[in-house]
Formats: sequence, structure tokens, C-alpha cells
Amino acid sequence: MANPLFYGNIVPLGTSAHRDLRMRTPARPFGFAAEANLIPALLEEFGAAAPHMPIAFLPNADRPAAVFVTGLKPGRNLFVDADGRWTAGYVPAYVRRYPFIMGDVPAGDPILCIDSGYEGFGTAEGELLLEADGKPGALLGKALALAENYRQSAPRSEAFCAALQKLGLFRTVTLDARPPGGESTVVHGLMVVDEQAFNALDAEALRDLHAQRFLRPIFEHLVSLAAMAQLSNVLTAAPPDGGPSGEAPAGEAAPAKARPRR
Repeated sequence: MANPLFYGNIVPLGTSAHRDLRMRTPARPFGFAAEANLIPALLEEFGAAAPHMPIAFLPNADRPAAVFVTGLKPGRNLFVDADGRWTAGYVPAYVRRYPFIMGDVPAGDPILCIDSGYEGFGTAEGELLLEADGKPGALLGKALALAENYRQSAPRSEAFCAALQKLGLFRTVTLDARPPGGESTVVHGLMVVDEQAFNALDAEALRDLHAQRFLRPIFEHLVSLAAMAQLSNVLTAAPPDGGPSGEAPAGEAAPAKARPRR
């Protein structure tokens, strides 16, 4: 299996192997996300992100997956500028979590893992991840909380997508970004909620969605589609794209003794 998006070499964080590991902010803080035009989205993020970036769904073998649309072609994230700064008003939790990720251990509790190739890791500069007694420092404590929250939140996002798929609420679309005075740029192969199918649901289906607290994120998703204008605005001001081709969010991969969550 391929590693999850952004991650190169995932290893469990160890109190012995990483006792001297420090973390600093790289010169290009979000450079690692500069080529990601689709970024995994959690259900609980929909409301905060909706004004800033479109939320769509990426077809997968089992069920569609919720994603933030951050670019109009693979290999370019319009919300990461030339200096590696994030320019949108919301930073997805998947991005904020990097370079940490929770890993599953057979017959054991999940453990915190890191991408050992992250540019901000080293032993000379930055904040120590571990205290002298091996306990998490302040920075690592926050990273652990975010990674664990992501791990716990992901299944609900998957359940949401599965419920909408079961009800036949998805339709394939072409998202269109049209800069003022410029040519249209489109994103193919994504799905959105079909409003006509949603409006045709019977009372029982609506009650079930309400009971699962899935109605609000449906509306937040639909509202977010207006944020295509944000991509259009960035596209108007952005320099021509010369970057390499990127990849859509990848599946899970298994480092030694730990399988990372998505």
C-alpha cells in the first residue's frame, strides 16, 4: 500500500530512539502540502471550512471520501503560496496533524508515529519532543492530542459518507472555477450531494439522518461549493503552474509494528 498523503517514512515515536529529536518550523512551513489539490476532510470541520474552500467527495472502492478541494489540477495547491505559507482562512486538520499520525498496533493501543523525513526534525535546532523523563513535552502533547482526535473523528466521517452512498445521494460533477476575464478551469471526477435526490427523501430517511446528526454537514457541504469563487480568485492572482504532478489522498500503509491511520 502507498503511504498516506504527505507521509514518506512513517515510524513509531520511541522514547529511546527519539529522545534527542527536536522540531522546528521549516522555512516553508506548509511546503509539504504545496502539491496537494485534494486533502482529506473530517465531518466536524465542515462548518469552519465551508466559507473558505469547497468540500467534495472522492470516489473510492468501499465508499466515497470527503475532501477539501484546494487546487484545480493535480500537483498544485492554490492555498500554499511561493513562500510555503497557507493563505486560506482555514487549515484542514489533516494538514495541521502532519508530521504526526496515529498507528495501529495488533492487539495493542494505538501509538503515535512520525514521518521521519519531515524537514523540521533534527537534533540541533527546535523544541525537544520528549522531556528528560521520556514524557511528552508541550509541543508533543499538543501533537498527540490532535492526532488522537483525528483518529477518533475519522470513523464518523466514513459513516457519513457510507450513509449518503446508501441513500443514493451522490452525483458526479465537474467543478468549474472561472477567473474574471479568464478561461474556465475545471476539476473532474469528484462527487457532491444531489440536491434533487436529497429533496426527494422520505420522512423516515430524513429522521434517520437527523438522528445521526448528518443533516447539518450536508447543508455545510452544499454551502461550501460557493467557495469555488475562492479558488477562482487565487487562480487569477497565481503565477503559471510549473510544478510536478501530485497525487490524490492515498490509502493507509504499515510501518514496522504500526499501521498508520489515514
